[in-house]
Amino acid sequence: MATPKPLLIPWLIEQIDSGRYSGVCWTNQEHTEFCIPWKHGLRHDSSDDDHRIFKAWAEISGGTNADASVWKRNFRSALRAKGCDLIRDNKNDAANPHKVFRLPKEQQQRSKEQRRATVKETGHQEPVGNLTLGLPMSIGSVNLYLGNDQTFQGTQYRVKVYYRGVKVLEKLVETDAGFSVAFRPANMAPLSPVSWSGSVPTRIALPSPEEVHMHDQIQIKLTQRILEKMGDGLEVGVKGQAVYGLRRGDSKVYWSLCKFDKTGIPREVNKQEPEILYTMKDFTTGLKHFISFGGESPSFSIFFCFGEKWPDPDHRPWEKKLITLEVILTSLEILKMIAMEGGASSLQSVELQISDSPSLMEAIDEWMHSLD
Repeated sequence: MATPKPLLIPWLIEQIDSGRYSGVCWTNQEHTEFCIPWKHGLRHDSSDDDHRIFKAWAEISGGTNADASVWKRNFRSALRAKGCDLIRDNKNDAANPHKVFRLPKEQQQRSKEQRRATVKETGHQEPVGNLTLGLPMSIGSVNLYLGNDQTFQGTQYRVKVYYRGVKVLEKLVETDAGFSVAFRPANMAPLSPVSWSGSVPTRIALPSPEEVHMHDQIQIKLTQRILEKMGDGLEVGVKGQAVYGLRRGDSKVYWSLCKFDKTGIPREVNKQEPEILYTMKDFTTGLKHFISFGGESPSFSIFFCFGEKWPDPDHRPWEKKLITLEVILTSLEILKMIAMEGGASSLQSVELQISDSPSLMEAIDEWMHSLD
């Protein structure tokens, strides 16, 4: 009996989440819009990697007896048939030819319900700075507790490592001391406590090109060069109201709060002393603006690039960089997830458990003043 063909949308979501395909990624943190590389097969720099997602669907759907152009056409037709809207067509972009699609409305709602279910299943309180989120059975009755010491204490880090847009490592760091990212840490001296926390960070070892089965010889050579100059790498941690970063090796490290940063102005991580990358006040200010006016919501992630300038002056995308790192601050992710429900309507209806139960906006205003 033949194996039934899987449904496109659940299959596609799984592929995007897997990080296995370079350039195939979510373009918003709500995971309702996604990017697909769309390079013409006759371009001089076209390679098999540019067609992997199309080939993968062809293999699943039984259409491999054709060339790459047919795979792409069939994939596009399948997206259209399932109600995915094309919202940006950048197939003629010289540096990064791609298209951006939006999931069907029913799938967007399903994704929200799945995120809400994940919150329900936790059944415990999560710290957000010293904001403690009580997460009961429904978002509408979430309780927020404002403490006297507005810090990032209790924040965990979900660290994702990518080699040219392909995820090669993911690790959850469950300590306030933060983490250190380096290559071949077994050959290095023990880490010392970092200056901003006084604690020893968790060490994360970057894999070699051989370990991740990299095949492109030029990519292997360039990646190896950056890794070998990395030394003690990058340290990230929190103290009080701020997230700090410090470069320890010779390979320069750049950062941004947005994966799709178009400023073209590189931001280098300091090597001389720890520098502030993000503050609780920055996040709270952005959240307040989002609740009041909508628009772009604040980032709960920091994006790093090793050995190559980022944001890129020539606007090359983050996924094309050789070694990149996404650091998700899990406590901020939870608070933002609640805000995203119904365009922040859930946060506006949240009951705040402090004196006289003021509105969320009033509480955030008061809390922000305490940070000054």
